[in-house]
Amino acid sequence: MKNSPDQSKTSAAVKLDQLLQRGDIWRGRAQQVFVKHESIDTGHEALNQHLLNQGWPRGSLIEFCQASAGCGDWLLLTPALKSLLAAHSGYAILLNPPSLPFAQGLIQAGIPLQQLLVIHITNKADFIVSFVELARASSCRLLMAWQPKQTLSYSELRKCQLACSTGNGLYCIFRSLQAQQQSSPAALRLKVDLNQHSLNITILKQRGQLASQAETPIELALPQQWQALQAHRKLGDTGPLSPAAANDQAFTHYQPRQNLLSMGLRIQGGKRVRLKRP
Repeated sequence: MKNSPDQSKTSAAVKLDQLLQRGDIWRGRAQQVFVKHESIDTGHEALNQHLLNQGWPRGSLIEFCQASAGCGDWLLLTPALKSLLAAHSGYAILLNPPSLPFAQGLIQAGIPLQQLLVIHITNKADFIVSFVELARASSCRLLMAWQPKQTLSYSELRKCQLACSTGNGLYCIFRSLQAQQQSSPAALRLKVDLNQHSLNITILKQRGQLASQAETPIELALPQQWQALQAHRKLGDTGPLSPAAANDQAFTHYQPRQNLLSMGLRIQGGKRVRLKRP
């Protein structure tokens, strides 16, 4: 027996409503129907206010674009890392880190070293396979991966994103600043800029939000011990002064050619020779 047209319309409407409840589907500017996901507190209140989930999204790929490795990586993720490892038994995994982490600094920050694993990768193919397998592992609570020298394509990043969607951890990839010009399937893309007194965060992309927030960077104040010190001769000054500016004022520029000419001397065969003036 065939269904009546009214029944078919009702069935189609029910299926459409169910489809729109999927977490990976959202309707353009209609943010009021945005389906909230699990998240973990970033530890930075100013950043939480700009994230739709009020924290780092779980089970999603988070991409950081930075000028160089070490521009606020640990400052951003240390609060979430401590929370994840304290609440669950598992591991925080560093995939292809640019340098060996400083153990004493991690201990001082309250990060248990016995739950930290470091994996070094030499080529892009191994990097993709390792990222996918680690993201799927239930024991991986946090994955921090630094992109290898080779550029990652959209399809390769898509594999990483799909692997992240099967887990419930925090999965982060750090890429160069030039990567922000490329398309990415990451659920959250951030540009990180480290300066003398603050860490500036710009939201390049956020799933569930159509409008770009590139014009409004979020400033996170650096801890006192992270801020640059003035030159020795300027330590007593109260006004703000960058180390480079302090050095410019404290030391004269060394210009060997001008110094020799000013003395009327020329070096020849290891001996000083008086220059004849015209």
